[in-house]
Amino acid sequence: MNETQRPSSPEPGFFAKQGRYETVVPFLSIGLVLLLLWSFVAWFIWVYPVGLQNDQRQELASEAQTAAAQTETVLRHAENSLRTIDLWLLTRGRGTPLQDVSLAQLAETLRDSSRDMVDVMLIDQQGSVFRIPSLNGQPYANVAGQEFFELLSQPSAEGLAIGLPFKLRESSPQILPVAIRLSAPADGLCIAVALIDLRRLGQMHQLFAHAPDSAVTLLRGDGVALARTPELPGFVGRDVFGHAAPGRRESFNGPAGWFVTDGSASDGIKRVGAFRALQGYGAKLLLSQAESSVLAEYHWQRLVVLLFSALVSAAALSLTWMLARLQGRARVEEALQAAAADASPLGLFRCDQQGQVIYGNQTYLDLQTLQAEEKAWGWLQLLPANKRELAKANWQAMIAKGEPLRTVGRITRRDGASRLLSVRTAPLRVGGKLLGQVGTVEDITELAAQQRAVRTLSDILDLTPEYVAQFDQRGRLIYLNPAARLRMDLAADADLGSVDIKRFLSAETLQGFENQVSKTASEQGQWQGRRSLIDGQGRTMICECTVMRHRGSSDASSTMSVILRDITSDLQAQRERQRSEAILAAIAHTSEAMISVIDLDERLLFINQAYQRHFHLEPTGWVGLPLRQVIGEAEYGARQTIVQRALAGETVGLEREYGEREDRQVFDVQYSPLCTEGTAVEGTICIARDITAAKREEQRLRDASLSCPLTQLLNRAGFALHAQERLEEVRHKGQLVALLYLDLDRFKPVNDQHGHPVGDALLRAVAMRIRNALRPQDLVARLGGDEFAVLLSAIHQAEDAAVVAHKIVHAIGLPFMIDTVELHIGISVGFCVRHGAQAELEHMVEVADAKLYEAKRAGRSCARGSLPER
Repeated sequence: MNETQRPSSPEPGFFAKQGRYETVVPFLSIGLVLLLLWSFVAWFIWVYPVGLQNDQRQELASEAQTAAAQTETVLRHAENSLRTIDLWLLTRGRGTPLQDVSLAQLAETLRDSSRDMVDVMLIDQQGSVFRIPSLNGQPYANVAGQEFFELLSQPSAEGLAIGLPFKLRESSPQILPVAIRLSAPADGLCIAVALIDLRRLGQMHQLFAHAPDSAVTLLRGDGVALARTPELPGFVGRDVFGHAAPGRRESFNGPAGWFVTDGSASDGIKRVGAFRALQGYGAKLLLSQAESSVLAEYHWQRLVVLLFSALVSAAALSLTWMLARLQGRARVEEALQAAAADASPLGLFRCDQQGQVIYGNQTYLDLQTLQAEEKAWGWLQLLPANKRELAKANWQAMIAKGEPLRTVGRITRRDGASRLLSVRTAPLRVGGKLLGQVGTVEDITELAAQQRAVRTLSDILDLTPEYVAQFDQRGRLIYLNPAARLRMDLAADADLGSVDIKRFLSAETLQGFENQVSKTASEQGQWQGRRSLIDGQGRTMICECTVMRHRGSSDASSTMSVILRDITSDLQAQRERQRSEAILAAIAHTSEAMISVIDLDERLLFINQAYQRHFHLEPTGWVGLPLRQVIGEAEYGARQTIVQRALAGETVGLEREYGEREDRQVFDVQYSPLCTEGTAVEGTICIARDITAAKREEQRLRDASLSCPLTQLLNRAGFALHAQERLEEVRHKGQLVALLYLDLDRFKPVNDQHGHPVGDALLRAVAMRIRNALRPQDLVARLGGDEFAVLLSAIHQAEDAAVVAHKIVHAIGLPFMIDTVELHIGISVGFCVRHGAQAELEHMVEVADAKLYEAKRAGRSCARGSLPER
């Protein structure tokens, strides 16, 4: 190869032009990272703590506001409870209020509404405390001497008083008293006091004292501590401003604010906090934390940040030293890559952002028969002239998008040879900037031809459902197609060298293969026949076999191919089809239903024995007879329409009745189209079943569901059904109709004294008397229990209903003899008479039922009714 054929000024590597930048950029990046890191450290040490303290104050103020709102709600509930008790005593407090039920209910409601946090009691002039209610009149405790009692005992005392916490009894929990003087003292009671459970109040405050050194304090307007969470011995009742600096008390005068304390009035811990005034109560709620708590975590974080920054700085300096050494090695690697590129059997190239090739190795030029000076756009000259501009535009568009390229194209070289080239490219990016594309060119002409031939054969073998195997000259298995591997239970990547083919052959097949198949295939080149084999699951299969011998340059290099087609399922399907036909024929002939099949011309193709017996046909000679001739003209006329619909592809049916009423038979006849494997209709199938017994049972069950099993009268559902039918008749004819509602008198004592069997017998006797008092066409029903109903249709005049009602009252009023027991009962009747046009069952039921209760109120054993207006 002479010098003119070499690429002019080849680059030492794909990334040589970036060398200057790669030398400087890492060091600048490391310096920038260190600058940012130590800037963050300075901010963390001097600025961040101030923000933490501000955040702490804002959080304390927010939580103090919430805690104050909840505490104020408790105090307001206590005050409202006192005002409510005072108002009740002012308006209704007469006699002994402590034993008044309504006051007790009011107090219990007030306790429940506070969830038992606030209790309400009354105090007399001697300081005795009474619970509400106080049934025995004994005091619950005595508060004489307590601060709030002494204050409210003065004649000039007004408004709400909040006292110091104390215990009502020795075993009672601490309470906070909130009291008022009653507007109207009653029964010696002069003060109402609401007792707030300090333990429950402390649990509520504990939600806001979640930090280890947090504290919630409730101060009275004079600076006395009323509660503290967590508890501090001796703190409650102390004036926290007693020993404070001058002006300390005034700093808490506003509705809200901040404070800092040295802890001398509490636990000695220096604290910061926020306070909120409880509007209307002169009290304040303080929420505080230890001044050091917010910065405690910050101090060790600062230490961690400093250590981490020092370690990162040391690592960065070490990395700088390592990068300096690696860059020296990289330059050597680039030189090696340049040499390897020139020696590569692949054509290597690189192009810039405009698509112009700026580097190509010698193989790249040789594959396209280009000279070194033609590398920029020389490949376009190998394309037809009318396609060059479009190809160049597409190439530049692809590079501008920064997308990889995978393509195969055919070119005609300058020496006239047509070659198939594979081109693969990838975008070249440095620092996120697109610099062009790098790629390879490979001549795959011969490889593509070989792969195409192999792929065609492989696709045929892979897709065929038949089993294909190939053996070498020593009889070893060297190929199995996917279908055969699946049937032999072999994985797709299983090694065939370790497969013993004999385990898939039965003893008979193995012997026949050695004695006949192999010999015939060797002499004639192939053998065809049927053999049984064993699959991977140990199941025997019958196969149509084709064995072919492929001879090489000598018999020693010959191979053998075997093609198997599993016909096991075909043989089994044939046997199953024959057996199914026999079974279906047996089932059809033993069936009680009449089964027949006709063709498109309505001629018989098949009938079973039941059909033969019904139509008196001989066992033979009926095939091809017209359906009209077999079943007769009358029956054919009834069925002709549905037969035609079935032959049109529709499944239809009908019920046919034969014989007189007593000997009536009912058949369910179903016609379905007879279709082949496609969609064409070849005829129709008729199945006729005798459903006479089912119809009779259905009617029996329907009748049973509408009658009372005890009295054999209609039940409520049966009465409603038949009554509607009768009302339709009288509306149509314009006749009078009457509805009677009947209820037995003194029936329950019979059940209680004599038992339910006697009661049931009495109900049957009552039903018989009522039935005997009516016309045969009148409806009578037992609605349930001892209630009955009667519908008199088509009566001549409205007064007839009253006559019938009194007749029934008289009949039931006579003694009943049940076994040896003589029973006396009565019956009350309510009735409603209406003209047909106004006869609505629901309305008549309402009127008759109302009249029935009117008869009950009139002394029972009588009748009351409503007649239509004249």
